[in-house]
Amino acid sequence: MVDSSSETVPERVRILIAEDQPLMRQALADFYGGEPGHEVVGVAADGVEAVELASELKPDVILMDIDMPRLNGIDATREISQHQNHSRIVMLTTFSVMDKVSAALRAGASGYLVKDAAPEELLQAIARVMQDETVLSPAVTQLLVDEVTADMAQARSKSPGDDGTPKLTTRELEVLERLAGGLSNKEIAQDLFLSEGSVKLHLGKACDRLGARDRVQLLVRAVELGMVTPSLARPETAWDRLS
Repeated sequence: MVDSSSETVPERVRILIAEDQPLMRQALADFYGGEPGHEVVGVAADGVEAVELASELKPDVILMDIDMPRLNGIDATREISQHQNHSRIVMLTTFSVMDKVSAALRAGASGYLVKDAAPEELLQAIARVMQDETVLSPAVTQLLVDEVTADMAQARSKSPGDDGTPKLTTRELEVLERLAGGLSNKEIAQDLFLSEGSVKLHLGKACDRLGARDRVQLLVRAVELGMVTPSLARPETAWDRLS
């Protein structure tokens, strides 16, 4: 179910950094620690330490590497997501392959960035996940596009539910299509002339129908089922405006 709590961003976003390479870990801590409105509350050198510090510190955002000792970042993300829903987790890694992306999002990550991201992209990622938006590097979004475009025509040629796919209402599909286009709840509400509360309600019902825990899993599931097209395949969407 989509969280219906307030989307107000705190004055200072508390960040936990999980990275096994000391130089990268320190660089990220120095970068975010020096930015107004950001506070690095802890650093972890492996996945086990990340899980422990997440439970102890309850940060707003966790930047999570994938390839770490003792417990990898994907398993650490799954462990954290199963036990608390306070922290948003953004994968920050050199791996931009579909199996890693899919596994991370299924584990509960709210975003997936590659380590060559520009500083402004890293800052924007924090702000966007704090508004419950999904954050993906352009290269990662392209992976999702490539994964589904091969069978998109076949999937769309079927009537909803012909192959056992759960049915969504017309309004739920409209909201979901705009979510896939990178729109925030506020933008979806404005586009469809709805209240933000109604948008959350429709997303929550769609989560229930597709068996998704949150909006990230909802988007992944809808793309897999061919219900929506990722935003890079639709250049008129908000993602294109942000690139």
